[in-house]
Amino acid sequence: MLAIWAAAAAFGCALAAADSDVEIARQLLALARQAMDGWMKGNPTSDLARSDSTVTYFHAAADKRLEGLPAVTELFEKYRGAPLFDSYEIIEPKVQVSGDVAVLTFYFECRNGTETSRYYASEVYQHKKEGWRVIHAHWSKARTQ
Repeated sequence: MLAIWAAAAAFGCALAAADSDVEIARQLLALARQAMDGWMKGNPTSDLARSDSTVTYFHAAADKRLEGLPAVTELFEKYRGAPLFDSYEIIEPKVQVSGDVAVLTFYFECRNGTETSRYYASEVYQHKKEGWRVIHAHWSKARTQ
């Protein structure tokens, strides 16, 4: 009988963790969409607001790894006022959670007029007192399909 109770308790904990992971995924996708909505208007503020002061960042627009929020801000400010795309899609998002760290990966497709661009995106988040913060991001151009 004790084994049944232990199994039921473990199952209940697993369900609670799964519910928690679903909520975390919802939160991270909302943060990613807020950032992309900002870029669609030429405003990087939402993207910067979700970034931690210690963030590291890889992107084709930078010729090296950027380290720290001031370096990322310097890059992003070059694009302020210039909408980067007309519309976008976050495709096949996946969130993996381990304690206070979560990784969001997705395919990103954006359209500007008749032109479509595709990227692979990985964002590593850490839960801090301010909430979920991006501590690392890596964006790369996707191969043409």
